[in-house]
Formats: sequence, C-alpha cells, structure tokens
Amino acid sequence: MEIQIRHVVVCRAAQETAYSVPCPTISFFLSGLEFHESPGFRIDAGATGLNFNPQGTPIHFRFNEQRENYAILFDSADVRTGALPDRAEIRHAGEWLSVPLFVPVEAGRLDGWRLELERIRTAFLMPTAKNRLRAELGVLNLLRHMMDETSGDGGVSPADRLKQLIDADPAESRTTDDLSAECGYSPDHLRILFVKAFGVTPKQYRIRRRMAEAMEWITGSRLSAKEIAGRLGFAQLSHFSAAFKTIHGMSPREAVRRFRRTTAQTTAAAASPFTLHEPATVLPAGCPSP
Repeated sequence: MEIQIRHVVVCRAAQETAYSVPCPTISFFLSGLEFHESPGFRIDAGATGLNFNPQGTPIHFRFNEQRENYAILFDSADVRTGALPDRAEIRHAGEWLSVPLFVPVEAGRLDGWRLELERIRTAFLMPTAKNRLRAELGVLNLLRHMMDETSGDGGVSPADRLKQLIDADPAESRTTDDLSAECGYSPDHLRILFVKAFGVTPKQYRIRRRMAEAMEWITGSRLSAKEIAGRLGFAQLSHFSAAFKTIHGMSPREAVRRFRRTTAQTTAAAASPFTLHEPATVLPAGCPSP
C-alpha cells in the first residue's frame, strides 16, 4: 500500500457539518463526539477510537466544545469503499483487504494514542526524508491496528474458524472441503466468506501458510529440503520445490544457501578473533499494547 500524507490536524472547536470526504482520512476521536454517521453506519455520542473514511464517503458529524480529535488526510490509489456499510478496503500486493470504519479505544489507553498521533503530526510538520517515512509508517501502523481489532461481537466467524483449522494442519492431512464441512458451511459459500475476510481464497492462504512454515524450517533447522517436504505433506520433492519457488521466488536449495548458516561458516566464526552477534530483533514503534 502506498500513501502520500497531505495534512495532519488536531481539531478542538465545536462543529457540525456534512460533506463528502475529499481524500482517504483516518481520524482519532478523543473527546466531544456527539455523533458521526455515513450511509448505513453511525458512531454514537461519547465514542473514542479510530475512524477510517475512503474518499467520497458522505459523512455528517457533530462535536461539542469538549472536542479533541486528530485527522490525517492522505492520497492513495489503494483505498476504496467496502462491500458492507461498516467496512473500507485497502490494497496490498494486489489484494484488497477489509478494514472496519471504526475501532473503539477504551479511556485508559487514550493518552498513549494521543502521544502516537502527536508523533505522526510532528514528523509531518518537519518533512525531512526520515520524518516523512516516520509519518507514513505511523499511518500504516494505525491501519494495522484497525485490521487487527474486531468491531463485531467478539465471536469467531466461519472464516476465522476455517483459518484456525488450516493453521493447525500445516501438513494438509485434511482437504479444504473437509475443513469447510467442520465449520458447517459448503466449500463454495465459505470460500466467499474467506475472501471477504482475508482477501485470498482458502487454497491460496493454505499454500502461503505451508510455505511460511517451510521457510521457518529452512532458516531454523538442519533438515533437508526433502525432509521438510515430507513434514509438510508433500509426496514429491518436485511439487514442494515448485510451490516454494512460486511463493518465495527461489528454490528451497537457494534458500538454504542464502539464509542458513553452514557448518563451514559456523566453524569460521568460532575461529575468528572477533565475536559475531546475530542481529537483534527490532520491533516497529507503535501504540500501547492492548
């Protein structure tokens, strides 16, 4: 997903207005909201949290004199109105992913979010190359949070249930039809639900999940490609190699050479007068944990 931030503003004046959103906008309501509505969707008085509106969305809202809300306006060809009135869609790697229009945030976490929004605003107002990147990554982190959070009743949907079953069966010992039946739906209907929820078909997700597992074995074990193929349920090494190359752009053998430390490398490191350290895992900066 590519974005170009146009403006980051904090609003504190009482206001009621109705208009069509001029560009994709992420808002954060901290206080003072009396209502915010778009066709088929309404956020009620006192709500706090993240609101996302694609370009062209007709909205009507009112804030009172206690208002505090941030708004981030940006351009992107990778945002569109969702199929449901409470959803938007964003595109990544050619696939459209569903995002809720509103994710509530409880009062105890508002100070941390205010700090995060202020960091984005400060970076935008000091537009060095690094700060532009910081601001854009901050916006993408907001969208990540919205994708991760559920705006529903907290129950497990049929698509979520199928995903759980696929995740628990990396060797593909059961067919997708069998897993769909366990979810209580026909494969065709559940395929539609799965694509709406995750942007890919169950079959596409399953092969990606298995190849992610394969890369994990390649980088974190001494198993051969043939042994990994067997653990992932491939009867033929050639089928495994073809699937791996389709997802990762290289053969399993090439991945081993590139990402796995060989015995010779390990021996050389031990003989070196210098201490070699594996690179530390760096976590992206984000908002406070839930």
